[in-house]
Amino acid sequence: MRFLGLLVYFGVVWLTPSLQAQTDSKKFLKSLQKEARLYERLQNKQKQRMAKDGGFFGMGFGMIGIKKDSKQGKSQTFPIVLSFKGGYQSYFSSFIGLKVFAALDLATSVANWDFNKPPSNSFFGVASAGLEIPIEFSLTPSYQHFLGFYAGVGGGAVIYMDNDQFQMRNKQEIKTFGVIIQAGAALTLFSKHRIEVGFKILPTNKTLLASKRFETSQMFNVVYLYKF
Repeated sequence: MRFLGLLVYFGVVWLTPSLQAQTDSKKFLKSLQKEARLYERLQNKQKQRMAKDGGFFGMGFGMIGIKKDSKQGKSQTFPIVLSFKGGYQSYFSSFIGLKVFAALDLATSVANWDFNKPPSNSFFGVASAGLEIPIEFSLTPSYQHFLGFYAGVGGGAVIYMDNDQFQMRNKQEIKTFGVIIQAGAALTLFSKHRIEVGFKILPTNKTLLASKRFETSQMFNVVYLYKF
């Protein structure tokens, strides 16, 4: 019995380091796997961030309210706006970046929402350029789909003319240049397809243009952009 006890004792002493080594190996392997997954995630995050950099272009539709005082009296129309937007974007991280943009917004009285028929044919146009800061949050671990918002500021030129009170041939058209402020929400899919829902405050906005004859509301639009 004494011999058997010694045999068991030495067997335990001999097996303990081996079992401990196996346990340590498993812990080390799990640690390596965790580090590998973390590195792969960071690498994918960096890859997708770089994929968001580049040029973009798109178009969409919107609406703006126009109030004017003409020979027929005061009127208000809500013409449909055709919007074009393009530029270049660069992201500092997956969540925040900087955009340089140029935009063109056009509207005529041919397509507008109004309870009464417009008293005159008209044209409204805005050309603008500036900077935007997008802030986005990833919807999936793949860092390809984002939801966020943006805000920007720039300069823009606005022109309005019609065949009544604001005729170009009589040099009565509305022409102005000033600051344009814009903001909105954005959904990005697969890092390339972006849908923006936002608004613009124009130099002809009633808070910026001291005119009793002509003023505009904020411009609202929905734009689809494709990142090249």
